Amino acid sequence: MAIQKQTHAAEKEAAPRRRLSPEARRDEIVQAAVTLFAETGFDGSTRDVARGAGITQPLLYRYFPSKESLIEAVYARVFLESWDPAWDEMLADGSLPVLTRFQTFYESYTETVFQPVWLRLWHFASLRDAEVYGWYKEVVQEQILKPLVRERRTELGVEQGFQVSATELEAPWLLHGGLLNYGLRTQVTGQEDTAARAGVIRQALEMYMLLSANRVSHDT
Repeated sequence: MAIQKQTHAAEKEAAPRRRLSPEARRDEIVQAAVTLFAETGFDGSTRDVARGAGITQPLLYRYFPSKESLIEAVYARVFLESWDPAWDEMLADGSLPVLTRFQTFYESYTETVFQPVWLRLWHFASLRDAEVYGWYKEVVQEQILKPLVRERRTELGVEQGFQVSATELEAPWLLHGGLLNYGLRTQVTGQEDTAARAGVIRQALEMYMLLSANRVSHDT
C-alpha cells in the first residue's frame, strides 16, 4: 500500500506542467499572488506564490523580475480593475442631488469591494504596506473624494476653484474609511445585510452633508 502511494506521488510530481500562453500564465501567477497575499499580507514570499501557481520560482521571475513588480500587478488586479467606468458618469451627473449620486455610487461600490479578498488586502495595505496604501489613497482621492467635495461646493453655491485642500478631505476620508471598516466588520462577524448597508451609507453621507453645510455657514 505504501509503495502504491509513493508511486502515485512520484507520478504526480513527474506530471508535465500545463502549457499555457504567456498571458494565461501571467494571469495565473497574479491570481495565486492575490490569494496568498489576502491570507498572509504582502509579506508572503514569491516562493509560496510560485507554489500556488504550480510553477517554479525561476519561472515566476521570468514574468515578474521582482516581488515589487508582482505586488504592483496584484494592486492593479484588485484595486484598479474593480473600478467601474460607469461610476465616473454617475458621480458627475449634475441633474441629481449630490446625496443621491453618492448614495447610488456607494451602494454599487460596496457591492463590489465588500468581498473577503478585497477587504483583507485593503486592511493589510493600510496596516503594513505604506506604498500600496499610498497608491490606493491617491486613486480614492482623485476619483471619489475630491469629486465629492467639488460637487458639494457647487450644490451649496460655493465655488473655491478646482483645488481641494487636505483639510477639506478629512471629512470625506472619515466617510469613506468608515464605510470600509463597516464592511470589514460585517465580514468578520458574518452579519452582512445589504438593506442595512444602504442605511449605513445614507447616515454617513448625511453626516458629511451636514458637516460641509456647517463649514460653509461658518466660513461666511
